[in-house]
Parts: sequence; C-alpha cells; structure tokens
Amino acid sequence: MTPSPRTDTRRPTAPASPSGAAHAELTGDLSVVVGSLHRAYDARVGATVVQAEVQQVADRFTGATIRAFVPLFVRRYAGAVLRTLPATPQPATGTAPGAPGRG
Repeated sequence: MTPSPRTDTRRPTAPASPSGAAHAELTGDLSVVVGSLHRAYDARVGATVVQAEVQQVADRFTGATIRAFVPLFVRRYAGAVLRTLPATPQPATGTAPGAPGRG
C-alpha cells in the first residue's frame, strides 16, 4: 500500500507575476527592510537592481512557515550581494575640459 500524498498546509503565495512565477509580498516588516536597502544602495547600483535582488531573496522564503526572521534574512542576504556589485556609472551632465576621450 502506498502512502497518500500529504496536503500542502502552507500559506498561499502572492499572486503570480506576468512571467507566471509567484513572488513574495514585500509588505509589513519586510517593507521596512526594502526601504532601508533602497536608501543604502539605490544611488550606487540603481533602484531596479536593488528591487530585483530584494525580490529574488524574498522569493526564497515564500513557502516558509515561520516568517518572523524573513526580514532579517532578506536584509542580510540581499545586502551582502548588493555590497559586492560594482557601482553603476552615473550619466554625464557635462563635459569637463581635458576629459578623457575629448580632443
């Protein structure tokens, strides 16, 4: 006799993204962490990169039954990756005399 499959009792995940993958909701305590990471890294790597990394890390914990430490993990893991990324060059607003590449 084979055992019957267990019923999945985890909390439902966030609605699926347009690509079909479910994303963790960035609300509650997690929203405070998201804001903190954006303030710390947006100017260095850009808001899109920060948001993508935060979402990727948060998605790893979508099915977690104990959610209390998820904000801590997101801050730690996303911050560790964002610290290692090279700074994105800022667009030039003007050309200084003698700037490289100028005649």
